[in-house]
Amino acid sequence: MKPLLRPHGRTSSPQADPTPAAPGPEDGAVVLREPSVVELVWMEELRQHLRGPGADLRSVGYLSSLFDAYCRAWHRAPESDRWDPDYLVGALGVALGDVLVKQCGSSRWQVVADEPRTTVAVRNDLFRRTFFPVDAVARRWLTAELGWMPAFVQSAGAQLQRGALRTLASQNR
Repeated sequence: MKPLLRPHGRTSSPQADPTPAAPGPEDGAVVLREPSVVELVWMEELRQHLRGPGADLRSVGYLSSLFDAYCRAWHRAPESDRWDPDYLVGALGVALGDVLVKQCGSSRWQVVADEPRTTVAVRNDLFRRTFFPVDAVARRWLTAELGWMPAFVQSAGAQLQRGALRTLASQNR
């Protein structure tokens, strides 16, 4: 797998929009596909990295405190002592994506097709929303933004609710 913490085409100001949602495949911006068995195993290995006694990977509060602790320690360490955070960023991003999938039953994991690296996304076709949780974690890791995860999940839920209302309104016309 290629490094996660690198610049790429999805840019957005985290302060302006805490949960940037990308257009779906029908909008022509991103082509998504189902994850392969290898990618599903890789995602499970990332989850396993975070599991331990007392770990609740379904809790946004737990994931947020875990992110904050690791991120704070990494940024406080001298550059020569910093570890490569890619694996941890990926693990936290997958766990965050799992929370988003559970939040809305019609959401599911997808993979961006034809990317040089595996880019996972949480897609909700019903509400035409795509979230990139690993990218969200990577952006906040680089800027050492702490305490952002609960607002991210809340905003994602609000976007899905707005999408549901738009869908209902268009069906009632």
